Amino acid sequence: MRPLRKIVLVVGVVIAALVLVLAAIPLFFGDRITERLKAQISTSIDARVAWRHVGLSLLRHFPNVSVTVSNLSVAGVRTFAGDTLLATRQTRLVLDLGSVIGYLRRGESIVVRELSFEQPIVHLRRLADGSANWNITKPQPETRASSRAVSVSLRQLRIDNAIVSLDDRQSNLVASVKGLEESLNGDFSKDRFVLSTRTHADSVSATFGGIPYLKRVAVDLDANVDADMRANRFTLTRDTLRLNKLVLALAGTVTTGAGAPDLGLDVSFSTPRTAFAEILSLVPAIYARDFDKLQTSGSMALSGQVRGKYGPKAFPALAIRARVDNGSFRYPDLPLGAKDVAFELALDNPGGNVDNTVIDLKRFHAVLGKRPLDARALVKTPVSDPDADLRIVGSVDLADVARTVKLRGVNELSGVVAADLSTHARVSDVDARRYDRVAAAGSIQASRIVVRSATIPHPIAVDTASLTLNPRNAQLTAFTSKIGNSDVRAIGSLDNLLGYVLHDEDLRGRATVASSRFDLNEWKSKEKTEVIPVPPRIDFALDASADRVTYGPLTLANVKGNLE
Repeated sequence: MRPLRKIVLVVGVVIAALVLVLAAIPLFFGDRITERLKAQISTSIDARVAWRHVGLSLLRHFPNVSVTVSNLSVAGVRTFAGDTLLATRQTRLVLDLGSVIGYLRRGESIVVRELSFEQPIVHLRRLADGSANWNITKPQPETRASSRAVSVSLRQLRIDNAIVSLDDRQSNLVASVKGLEESLNGDFSKDRFVLSTRTHADSVSATFGGIPYLKRVAVDLDANVDADMRANRFTLTRDTLRLNKLVLALAGTVTTGAGAPDLGLDVSFSTPRTAFAEILSLVPAIYARDFDKLQTSGSMALSGQVRGKYGPKAFPALAIRARVDNGSFRYPDLPLGAKDVAFELALDNPGGNVDNTVIDLKRFHAVLGKRPLDARALVKTPVSDPDADLRIVGSVDLADVARTVKLRGVNELSGVVAADLSTHARVSDVDARRYDRVAAAGSIQASRIVVRSATIPHPIAVDTASLTLNPRNAQLTAFTSKIGNSDVRAIGSLDNLLGYVLHDEDLRGRATVASSRFDLNEWKSKEKTEVIPVPPRIDFALDASADRVTYGPLTLANVKGNLE
């Protein structure tokens, strides 16, 4: 055998043996790693943690070490028993092998080459008393001076197709993120470096104080942050945040206190462009259909500043301004467009508490067809006790809406809705029936309403409807309609309208309902139990009568009764 062939053969055998050893090592240490992981979790985490499989590999990211956890889940206990905080399809940790050896020999920092989460689902909840389901770490005893602390340096964080939801009852904030993709890169072993982040979300929604600010908005963040680890300061320069088509330029600093939970914020944002189309893209009904073909004119401006500390017991000062002048839009394949759109919004908080936020819609004006609509609103103390001042004047021809905006699944829409109303009240005054402190006047009138839609099982036709406001309630003075084959006439009252709109409380009311013919077959559920669905958060008492009611083979005459 020639020497070259012998050398090749020896090298091949050595490589094969090395591969076998690297592949076999995880088999010998896998159980030991799992037991060690369980022991560490039991002493550090106050939650139910489970997974399907833990794998160790020296080949997947050779020459680095990778640990993979499949189907990891973290669920709450006690107050949050049964709540799943986190669930991931796969979590991977890649460690630099040289840094692991350096830590074992000389106590050097362990370098995490990659930490990735595949399809994580995160549900965050905080109750009104401040308890949160993410506070799951157990207090740790003080370590002895002789014990060696583990220093970890992260190089890359990846998140793939995440879903995140937040229900914060203390701040009255509800938010959701779907299709979250995150790539964060930086050398955390250095005192100063550039932290690069690329973030995308298919859909982001946020409601604060009962008011929706974002609804199914696509978000992109591109930032190269100057990270100063000694000063715990991160500086934003020429970074951009995109909300649908709206682009915001970000600048400022974020500081983290050593061992303190508060963030120091001094961040400002503004729009580098002033086209009305950009802010119009935040309207879901318009952005969802052929937005790239939309013809627009007008100008807009959006700017804001956040300054101060943010944490469990701190809230920064903020000032946000949004303005639209002479806006108009029109689809080229629809007969009508909206014009004379004007909008001015101010959101302020002097700092200290989220409940100090004041939301002031100073002006809203738009003309649809030939009908103008004007509104203004002022909301204070949105968390503890919403104080709302609302004024709406104008009318809308629903047929003009269908001729202006592309409505998905709507086959027919017509009729006129006119409003001339104003109200000023605190939710607590309404709940306590202190009507002398409530100001409410005006009415809402609807006539010849017809709605046919793929999402509504039966066509709706409202001949007349009249709702009159007073300090005690809203009086339904007239209502005649036909839903499917059933006719309905009603009068009554609605209570707690403000609590229903702003505070997710029940809408209460009492009404007298009459029908010449009511067909219950049209309201059967498709489920085998034939449940008739009832809208949520409705607390109604109905005095009902019908000349004839049909249900299956039954036909009932002169039906009277009470329905709760």
